Amino acid sequence: MADKKITALTSLGTATAREDLVHVVDDPSGTPINKKVTIGEMENALMAPVSLADSAVTLTEATHAGRLLIGNDLTADRIMTLPTPVAGMHFRFVGPNIASAGEDGHDLIIAAGTGNSIYFQGQVTFLDIDGDAISVVGSDGNSNENLQINVPGHYDVECIGVSSTVWRVTGFVASDTAPAFSD
Repeated sequence: MADKKITALTSLGTATAREDLVHVVDDPSGTPINKKVTIGEMENALMAPVSLADSAVTLTEATHAGRLLIGNDLTADRIMTLPTPVAGMHFRFVGPNIASAGEDGHDLIIAAGTGNSIYFQGQVTFLDIDGDAISVVGSDGNSNENLQINVPGHYDVECIGVSSTVWRVTGFVASDTAPAFSD
């Protein structure tokens, strides 16, 4: 086959399969080397779950975006700080990973930014464990930069970047105490 520019190659389009190969330049900012990866291997590597530390964590696109973020049994209230949103970037938080069917004794706070310049829009469904009630808790849509998940029994919350200043939030929280959005 004669040399061709990548842009001159035929697209597989919807016929793409997990066993198809992709050309990758490994370590482009260091010592670049050409390698191959199947689409399946690439997808698995990029979507591998990440267990969140029992500490404050500043999330990054490279390490956390697009992956299932598993929350642990916390020993204190913890803040997970999102990076500046990019349209399409998303983070999905599930947990807590505790041994019993009880609730975590501490809060998980998802922070979108500071100074209300980056904020949440959207709602989460609150499932009241002890009161058998269901409600919706929403952000104010223009300044709420924190989502506090209070002593959760379980949560599944997704934050999706819709612009450089807005995180769209959706999901649910099961607890005795309702989650809360704040500035």
